[in-house]
Amino acid sequence: MLPLLTEEVIRWLRMPADNVTVASPGIDAHYTPGTGRAPHPLVLAVGRLMPPKGFDHLIRVVDQVRRDVPDLELVIVGDGFELHNLKQLVADLGATDWVRFAGYVSEEEKLTLYQQAWVAMSCSTAEGWGMTMTEAAACGTPAVATDIAGHRDSVADGRSGLLGATTPQLVEHLRAVLTDPDLRLRLSEGALKHAADFTWETCAVNTFVPLVQHALRQPNGGTETGLRDPNAESGAITAP
Repeated sequence: MLPLLTEEVIRWLRMPADNVTVASPGIDAHYTPGTGRAPHPLVLAVGRLMPPKGFDHLIRVVDQVRRDVPDLELVIVGDGFELHNLKQLVADLGATDWVRFAGYVSEEEKLTLYQQAWVAMSCSTAEGWGMTMTEAAACGTPAVATDIAGHRDSVADGRSGLLGATTPQLVEHLRAVLTDPDLRLRLSEGALKHAADFTWETCAVNTFVPLVQHALRQPNGGTETGLRDPNAESGAITAP
């Protein structure tokens, strides 16, 4: 099965499937599990505060879940032109005592929040890749996110997190992760295993191999670029 992002590129740009290869990004090595979680249910959302990121939707989803999880806290990391509107929404919901806008934070602060969070959440309507979901996964933090291409590729649904296509599904998933310790532990372990697949070394290989293969398919066998067929006798792939 093709990655969802690959399918979108083929469908939207109408490119031949053989010409499309997606190299999943890696995760920086400093994203690792911490020494413990926050003492209360902590939901973390990271991203640019702009309409496609769906932070207004996210706040409303978390607000519904908090009715069953009264000690829940939501921390939103990031900045953007939607900040004023989002703060107004939080005020309208009477949620100023449990929603915190952290703004721009350092890498060290972001890492600490990933490590302390019980769940990382995203309600984006479109993503090329859900990078915050994989960063959180490397810290052993499961995800609850919208069921879109960028999240389906970065979240292993049912193993490293839960994806929802509707608001009721997102509410149900978030409530379940926050209230079921066994589910949260299973998803946390699955998140670590899933994140282990995403390294920058793998990304580099998956980026350059299609280029080499393309060069070797050329009529001259790639000799103008200094490439030789690795299957040829004593042949080797060399740099130009």
